[in-house]
Amino acid sequence: MNGGREDYSVVVSAYRGRAALAAASVMSVSLLLAGCVQVEPGSSSPSTSSSPSPSASETSTPLPTPDPLIIPGCETLLPLTTAKALFSRDTEAFGEDDTIVLRGDELPEIASAVSDATIAKNCIWAVPRSDGSFALSIADISEADRVSVSDALIAAGYTGSADGEVTTFEREFEGGVSLIGEMHLFTSDLWIYVQGTSLSLTNAVANSALDELRLANPTRTY
Repeated sequence: MNGGREDYSVVVSAYRGRAALAAASVMSVSLLLAGCVQVEPGSSSPSTSSSPSPSASETSTPLPTPDPLIIPGCETLLPLTTAKALFSRDTEAFGEDDTIVLRGDELPEIASAVSDATIAKNCIWAVPRSDGSFALSIADISEADRVSVSDALIAAGYTGSADGEVTTFEREFEGGVSLIGEMHLFTSDLWIYVQGTSLSLTNAVANSALDELRLANPTRTY
């Protein structure tokens, strides 16, 4: 019995010694985690400040710069076969220019935006020996000119509507010879203007041109 009790005492003592050592280790780890690091006399406390986190502007990826605006030729913007289907089988392409020629009766805001444009295209289709014709004009436009022209169009009686990033202004009225439809389309820095004999015509021409401009400018948000 005594031998067994002595063995039990030795085991308990050893266990207590291991427990005390483990408790001391846990306390040391806890002190380290709590930041209670012993400092030699006369020395300063270690700094606990962390480096400032980079701002969102420093970590965000810059947006890619879009390629310069490309305006395709008139035949690409509206193929002659499409023009014939929309207007008349006798329709012909009557002109293509890299500038927009003003008639003189436009709103002053439109004339100003045209003069500020850095790239433009003007296309005309017509039926020979008749008064039937329609025109497509395309140009880049600044944000300031876009706001100015939009306000002027609303004041002049145009009806405005928005579809996603595309805003349009249109009106239809009786002209000297026939009905006249006018449509202005804006998206980002792009301006499309169509004048024809009905809003259904101007809408179809403007959307055909927009589709081709999107294909020609894949890096731009049109």
